[in-house]
Amino acid sequence: MALFLASLSGGNVVAYNMVAAYLYERLDSHVMERYREIQSAYEARGIEGAAAMIGSHGPAIRGQETLYLLRGSDGEFLAGNFRVPSVPQGFSTFTGENEDGSTTNYRLYRGSLGELQLVIGVNYDDTNRLRRIALLSFGWATAVVLGAGLGGGALLAFRTRRRIATLSATMKLVGAGQLGTRLPVSARQDDLDVLATEVNVSLKQLEASVAAMKQVTTDIAHDLKTPIGRLCLTLEDAIDKSGSDTAARLRLEGALAEVLQISSTFEALLRISQIEAGARRGRFGLVSLELLLGEMYEIHEPIADEAGKQLSLLPGGDRGGSEVWGDEDLLRQMCANLIANAIRHTQKGAIIRLASGCHQGRPFLMVADNGPGIPEAERTKVFKRFYRLEKSRTTEGTGLGLSLVKAVADLHGGHVILTDRAPGLAVRVVFPTKLHA
Repeated sequence: MALFLASLSGGNVVAYNMVAAYLYERLDSHVMERYREIQSAYEARGIEGAAAMIGSHGPAIRGQETLYLLRGSDGEFLAGNFRVPSVPQGFSTFTGENEDGSTTNYRLYRGSLGELQLVIGVNYDDTNRLRRIALLSFGWATAVVLGAGLGGGALLAFRTRRRIATLSATMKLVGAGQLGTRLPVSARQDDLDVLATEVNVSLKQLEASVAAMKQVTTDIAHDLKTPIGRLCLTLEDAIDKSGSDTAARLRLEGALAEVLQISSTFEALLRISQIEAGARRGRFGLVSLELLLGEMYEIHEPIADEAGKQLSLLPGGDRGGSEVWGDEDLLRQMCANLIANAIRHTQKGAIIRLASGCHQGRPFLMVADNGPGIPEAERTKVFKRFYRLEKSRTTEGTGLGLSLVKAVADLHGGHVILTDRAPGLAVRVVFPTKLHA
């Protein structure tokens, strides 16, 4: 708009100067036309002809629209309707005072008629008014264009910002893992729509690639489940038959533990895949988070005590509001994973608290501890499969615990919030208010 306004203003200045030059050129032409009329009369009939021609313009003289002055060679007044002591040769201007005290501007021309001097003056107040009208018209045109341009620009900017905000919100969903989300494309097919279409094509290809990769992982886990189960049975049978050979028995037990770890990893992968596919929605029902946490507390309290940690269950803040519509087995597995993580990754003497309730109409459950916590930069990464804070990967675990927690929360329409307790970490799973399918 600034560039357009500068260009328009420059064009208006040029146009105004051209209009003003044309008006003054017409004024000078009008003066010279009157001068040539009297000059022709002088050439035809001498002084009498010139004086008669000046007298014939009586109405104009009375209205003071045109000034005439004819003087002799010695400067004496011969004819006309005004007297001035001197007028320069050629064109000049003159301001006369009227009877009512107002002033009138004239364009004068002084020329020679033989030995005589003839001065012609034409009122140019109308020309000035036309010039001011032209200037005002250009000003109003600029103001209208500026207002329309700013208004239209603001409207376009608002619509564009709103569309960009929609695209940004959609891409945040994609970044959160919802690869099936697509950018909206309008019928206008402008630049944003072309870009959105290209992004949608890329998202479709990305979704297919990720789905294929997940399917490969699921297929591998499924195909290896049976041979791993057979291997476990074989190792258990070998342990039973090892007899008094303590060394062989210890090695077999170690091998069985490793195989069981592998089996649990594949079981977790299969379960996550089933959850993400929504295969468990048919088992949804009304589940009390308070009762569920009470059950999990009774199971894990001895385990925590054995590990030298304190597990406590806080009373529910809103007993009537801590019910969710979901799969009780999956919610139980989610709670078990959260408690197991807290027990595994905290120091001896740590305090682990379980709580459930309802906040702003939304039921939640929480597992909080005073352990080392999770750095803020890592909190969005810990939900990835096989991601572990300890890069050396020497501690127990598969890196699938929080992945399963997020999958269960997503299946139930909830979300997981990690909060720093300084020290420690609070994991809060917030569920929607909807209590039915």
